[in-house]
Amino acid sequence: MINFYSAWFCPYAQRAWLTLEHHKIPYEYVESLTVEEDQKDGDHGYQKNPRLLELNPKGLVPTLEFPPQYDFQNTHIQEEKLRKVGNSLVISESIDCIEFLNTMVMSSQTANGGLCDLIPDPSLSSIALDFNQSICSTFYKILMKPTREEQKEAFDSFLLGIAKFLQDVKQDGFYKSTHPTIVDFTVIPWIVRLPLLQYYRPMFDMHNVFTNETSQKLDAYIQRIKNLDAVQKTLWDSEEALFAVYRRYAEGTATSQVGQAVRSGKNAHDV
Repeated sequence: MINFYSAWFCPYAQRAWLTLEHHKIPYEYVESLTVEEDQKDGDHGYQKNPRLLELNPKGLVPTLEFPPQYDFQNTHIQEEKLRKVGNSLVISESIDCIEFLNTMVMSSQTANGGLCDLIPDPSLSSIALDFNQSICSTFYKILMKPTREEQKEAFDSFLLGIAKFLQDVKQDGFYKSTHPTIVDFTVIPWIVRLPLLQYYRPMFDMHNVFTNETSQKLDAYIQRIKNLDAVQKTLWDSEEALFAVYRRYAEGTATSQVGQAVRSGKNAHDV
């Protein structure tokens, strides 16, 4: 069985989690990060699972650990992205995890006459990387930039990314498809975390900027993704607890690798 090293609050980990649940791949969930109250303590402000650090010295989630009996012969992924640690095989970058799990299932289903529905289109992988920058990385700038002007600049860029994404969301469907795609699973964790921006940056209201049509399309998409079984199984138990975890970003005190990158003028996707 796959060991899935995760953190309940982490949107990057949720990408892999969504994919595991979507494909109903058996896995063992391992909660691996505990946020330190004093962000100067621990490893980048966390207590980290020791096994996670053995498998991934950066201590980042998601990290997937596969037992040696797994057959990856038909799973197309660059060799350097799948590492051997002891008797285990490990993959850790979140979008790589989506691609890897998807092609793994696709190979199995094709062999059995089935069809993988997460749309393994290589062009979508490139689009997913673009939205990872324009939507996901920009999200942290809205929370962490020190001045209101910089936060507003990030918010405007974020809205452009969301609007561009929505342009290709099908009516009653997903990104260019009637089924979820790798692009949806890349972006969904940040879409469902929009309440964080509403809570910590209430002065920025996307519904005051978007047209009625775009606002309605976004609201309908949010409702649609929240109805997905995979999304429901990967959400947090308490919104209050989620707000508490993200307070360190909104206050500029986060010492996570993402927090340090944004505070130093880099991007979250540079980590």
